[in-house]
Amino acid sequence: MKKPLVSFADFQKLDIRVGEIKSAETVEGSKNLILMQVDLGKKYKTVEIIAGIGSFYAPKDVLGKKFAFIANLEPKKMMGRFSNGMTLMAEHEGKPTIIPLSPNLPNGAIIC
Repeated sequence: MKKPLVSFADFQKLDIRVGEIKSAETVEGSKNLILMQVDLGKKYKTVEIIAGIGSFYAPKDVLGKKFAFIANLEPKKMMGRFSNGMTLMAEHEGKPTIIPLSPNLPNGAIIC
């Protein structure tokens, strides 16, 4: 599905950063949600982000790895907790695939 065009000014509002997953666990009462503590660097520090990837990934699959996150997404309440960001992924044939980043990139590096 092709989405509508967004202005460059709207795109610039997104703060996409390198984040390292410091802890990950399945959200109690959910089969699909994984609760992650993500180190987004000095500006954001460590934040809680919830991703609906539990059908495709176990917490151990993402622990200690670096991925791209939208750091300034408005918090969203999920299963009684707040997710304070979003993991960027590719989707292929209905399956989300987290895009790995180099472990050499510093936490909080801006992705532009």
